[in-house]
Amino acid sequence: MDNYLQFILPEGYDQQRVINSLSCDYIIKKRETFKSIVFYDTFDWRLFNKNLVLLKCGSKLFLRKFFKRKIIDTADIHFSPVFVWDLPDCELKNIIEPVIKMRALIRIAQIHSTSKDYQILNQDKKRLTSFMFEEIQTSEEKHAPLLSAYLWLWKEKNQSQEHTDLMDRLTLSGIERPEKDEIFFKAVKAAGRIPGQYSSKLKIKLDPEMNSDKAARVILQYLLQTIKINGIHIKNDLDTEFLHDFRVAVRRTRSLLSQIKSVFPKTVTRRFKHDFAFMGRLTSTLRDLDVCLLKEDTYRAALPDVLQDSIDPLFEHLQNLRTDAFNQVTLQLESSRYLKILNDWETFLTNQQQDSSLPSNADIPVIDIAQKRVSKQYSKIVKSGSRIIKDLEDEKLHDLRIKCKKLRYLMEFFTSLFKKKKIKVLIKQLKILQSNLGVIQDMYIQEQYLINMSKNLPVTNLQSKNTVMAVDILTEKLIRERHLAKEKFPEIFRNFASPKNKKAFNDLFVFK
Repeated sequence: MDNYLQFILPEGYDQQRVINSLSCDYIIKKRETFKSIVFYDTFDWRLFNKNLVLLKCGSKLFLRKFFKRKIIDTADIHFSPVFVWDLPDCELKNIIEPVIKMRALIRIAQIHSTSKDYQILNQDKKRLTSFMFEEIQTSEEKHAPLLSAYLWLWKEKNQSQEHTDLMDRLTLSGIERPEKDEIFFKAVKAAGRIPGQYSSKLKIKLDPEMNSDKAARVILQYLLQTIKINGIHIKNDLDTEFLHDFRVAVRRTRSLLSQIKSVFPKTVTRRFKHDFAFMGRLTSTLRDLDVCLLKEDTYRAALPDVLQDSIDPLFEHLQNLRTDAFNQVTLQLESSRYLKILNDWETFLTNQQQDSSLPSNADIPVIDIAQKRVSKQYSKIVKSGSRIIKDLEDEKLHDLRIKCKKLRYLMEFFTSLFKKKKIKVLIKQLKILQSNLGVIQDMYIQEQYLINMSKNLPVTNLQSKNTVMAVDILTEKLIRERHLAKEKFPEIFRNFASPKNKKAFNDLFVFK
């Protein structure tokens, strides 16, 4: 529509009256078209957060920016897309792949457009211009709610006086050019959704002088909603990130209970630490299998061409294991124990403690608790990492990774209490160290899975022998990658524990 000027039609604009008046002086040719438009995004609005609109009309996908009519790229597709790897190779795929990653695309909203395209000719049958009336409704039903009505005027390069007069007649009825008009937002609102409503990131605003007890409850209530939302969607098995977000929210909850000392009664902390540990364990096997299965393309690419198909039995076996693990998880998420944990936890969080029973740190300003806990956790990491550099033992590296997660969670819990730019720099530094430790641990977990699978695969024919050979090659590759990551650790850690970084932590968190 780049060759058209867009106008919003006011309520009560009589299109037929305008056409009738023009028909007295011009020859009018009309063509009516109907089309359905479907908007897509991920559950956590990854495209929206990057200012991107993905829509499907007919057998084409279109990608554009918000408030822009210019299309970035298109893709021919005759089915509803789910994952990015379903899309044909094109620029559209290249743009959205690093944004949505392994998340599924879901239908955010659907609208129906009715367009009446008019060609205006003078009495000599010479074309003067064209324009179009468009009505957008929530569905194809005749009386469906109207979201918007537009007039689209063709932009002529060399306008004649006759063309100018015609434009005047069309635009004298109170129509106006929209300053900013985005049908996406109207469609999403009509569908009952709020763009960006869900995010796995912590969007919490705390007051520095807020009591630690109240601040902890605010954070934990936010995490509880994340657990409940993802717990519901895990059972639909739409994509693996629902399980991932569920597990992260559970870990964050356990971490806060462990690190914020004497804010809640000991009996409460002890009980729910135990409960959330159970919730973490019930999903661990499924998550490990998901990670391995998501690596299928990477594993195949790492093998010689002649062995790439030999890996099929491994992934068939892993998929069967995942089916069993998934069924167990869904049963647990509907169990009385799980539901009771959530109910009891929500009851505790919404009922304020009585002053007479407040633990010692409950009424301390949250800023004090935040500074103390972040400083202490950073100190633990520096001391532990300095010792690990000497031997790089896997168990100690894993323990350090857990310490880094706890620090990351603390900093994310309390981000709103500190200068945004400064804390973001420190979190970025921590992410680099976490990424390195994460690769080491992930490679180790995948190694163990492959080794165990190799032991259980029967070696009875050439095909199965080739499968075992392929698994052995992959295992060796993972071991090499893990060792390479371990070799990078000392330098990455020294940067994190550098005097400059220590000073930055000290300045922000009163590090002592």
